[in-house]
Amino acid sequence: MLSAFLVYIVGAASPGLGNMTIATTAIQQGRLPGFAVTAGVMTAGQTWALLAAIGLSSVLAAMPAAMTAIGIAGGLYLVWLAWKTNMRRPAGTAGEAGTAGTSLAGNFRRGFFIQILNPKAVVGWILIIATGVRQDSPWYVPLAIVLGCLVLGAVIFSSYVLLFSSRMLTRETVAGSAGFKYALVAVYSLSGLWLIVDSLQR
Repeated sequence: MLSAFLVYIVGAASPGLGNMTIATTAIQQGRLPGFAVTAGVMTAGQTWALLAAIGLSSVLAAMPAAMTAIGIAGGLYLVWLAWKTNMRRPAGTAGEAGTAGTSLAGNFRRGFFIQILNPKAVVGWILIIATGVRQDSPWYVPLAIVLGCLVLGAVIFSSYVLLFSSRMLTRETVAGSAGFKYALVAVYSLSGLWLIVDSLQR
């Protein structure tokens, strides 16, 4: 189980679309919207975690067509986010910036869809469960891993929100800059196109 937790910590703390979106939302809109995205990312992540714990993720991963469909849908969603970001008017204040609106529900949905439509999240959770569960493990071990990772994820992602919403990072200046906007457009569009191409090559 400790090995499984270590694999999760490395994956959750490493730069990726989920924590990148959490960080950029915290910079653009502040802590509460950042926590809304965090809730969406974690809800999607725990969905895949539970499916992996009961073995359904392995079944899904063994179906190339299903994984391809998830990947293409995720890629298209990222390209759509890039377009929404590009169409956003330049913002002078953090409250005016946001790729999915400023509502908490919109930020939650953005975090959820980025994570639920990521095929690598499926594979990642299969790896985490496989690392922590042995043939003679008690029945509750997979669920204990899921709950433990829930706590770890809450700590890691909340730290991202608190760090990137800090006034020390001159949040308003960064959020209102054209460079920040176009960097987001590039990351979302390139990630989306790569995900589509990678899924079609399966």
